[in-house]
Amino acid sequence: MLARVRKWFDGAGWFVGGAVVLFIFALLAVLIGFQSPDAVLWTGQRVVGTEQRGLIYYRWQGQQYTFPVNGQGNEKTVGVYLDPGNPEHAMLDSTIDRAVAILLIGVPAAAGVGLLILGGTRNYRWARRKVKLAREFKL
Repeated sequence: MLARVRKWFDGAGWFVGGAVVLFIFALLAVLIGFQSPDAVLWTGQRVVGTEQRGLIYYRWQGQQYTFPVNGQGNEKTVGVYLDPGNPEHAMLDSTIDRAVAILLIGVPAAAGVGLLILGGTRNYRWARRKVKLAREFKL
């Protein structure tokens, strides 16, 4: 089995090397994401809060908490993600923060998979091209 996989990637060093670099970048982004305060968006508990004049009010286990946000809006329902172990550590649900995290992790990982596919099919595609060129020149 290992010999078959080695045969697929024979001569595909740059593809595999690029994929490894992209996978390492995605892994570093995951590790940095778990260390950042934004990790609450992925690992926290969602509660519903209200915004009044730049403050978000939310309740967790019978106690009320607040945190400031930019803006002076009045929203009746906003999504808040909090750390159940420390409910004062909360963050407003943000599509932009989630999209940035997906772009920093998902895009390099997908590009790495794409490079592995290109590298793994390289010999097959070259063999087909040689057969096609041989047929064209024989005619």
